[in-house]
Amino acid sequence: MRVPGLARPFAGVYHAGMFGFVVTPCARCTRDSYPAWRGAFCGLARCLAREFGYPARLLVNRDAAFVGLLGLSLDPEIPSWKQATCCNPLARPFPVADDHPAILHAAAVSVCGLAAKLSDDARDEGFIRRTAARLGRLLVSPATNRAVAMLNSTSFPTGQVLAALGSQEAIESADPLRADEPTAAAYGAITSHLVELLDRPAQREALHRTGAALGSLVYWRDAWQDRREDARRGRFNPFATSDPEAIRERIASSWNAFCSALGGLPFVRHADLISNMQTTTARQRRRFLGLEADEPSGKSGERARRREERRIRKADRDRSDCCHNRDCADGCCCLGVACDAGPCDAGCCDTGCCDCSP
Repeated sequence: MRVPGLARPFAGVYHAGMFGFVVTPCARCTRDSYPAWRGAFCGLARCLAREFGYPARLLVNRDAAFVGLLGLSLDPEIPSWKQATCCNPLARPFPVADDHPAILHAAAVSVCGLAAKLSDDARDEGFIRRTAARLGRLLVSPATNRAVAMLNSTSFPTGQVLAALGSQEAIESADPLRADEPTAAAYGAITSHLVELLDRPAQREALHRTGAALGSLVYWRDAWQDRREDARRGRFNPFATSDPEAIRERIASSWNAFCSALGGLPFVRHADLISNMQTTTARQRRRFLGLEADEPSGKSGERARRREERRIRKADRDRSDCCHNRDCADGCCCLGVACDAGPCDAGCCDTGCCDCSP
């Protein structure tokens, strides 16, 4: 796989810019609480720009915003919201949370994710991309140093996380079925660190289980998506060496643990929003969760697979939470793919946020 060792867990949070495993909630189905998600997501973008330079806002991603939203939802103190715009300075201001400790934590992790991804590309890619990655790593080193310093200043267990990540290749070689464990450990540490930021020690275990399960799902989804490319390039992929049924059971266990852990968290606010995100994610990721894939053979099969992969990538791009070119109108997402007329309208069914079966 392309992101081994240190890179995989942090790059999983970075996860191709604004994408991620967790899916955007339905705007119409969560009309009253959706602004909290928008405020967390756009707050993360503003925080990245303020702390690490304007280009860093492009690192905004749903999984990191979800960590921030968990912090906002668990904070016993009422979070501070400010009226601001996100990407379009001419748009109408709306509430954002860009200086909450959980948002700052998510921003620092996102920057570390970019650095990890560049380090990975500098080792694994062809000459041109390898050279570009090395140059990019030099350019982002000031932001990376600041992000690491921010994490250390809050007593984030950097040494513990690095020790877990250092076991990645050894685990992949010894037992590919456990290859998700280092990523899960890192995500668990990232998420459970919210208890230090919010002074909620009683929630440490539930938050760790939430993050660990999410990290496991991110690892397996990346492996599932990369399996053909890895096979062409002769790279490690657990799907090539492990029983798919055993992996399916492990994925199901991680998803159940994720849902169970979320259900055990005593949210002070936004519980319905997080519940809708859980439901929407289950619907959008159902093919992955069941490892469902059409496998037609021959050249036509390969073309069909590539079309499906392009469709999935385009759908992820279209489900932008906070457009880079303009702000969202109230109650819809930017490119017309979220709900714009209520539950089970065309946009709602496209995103799978509601049960639109007859």
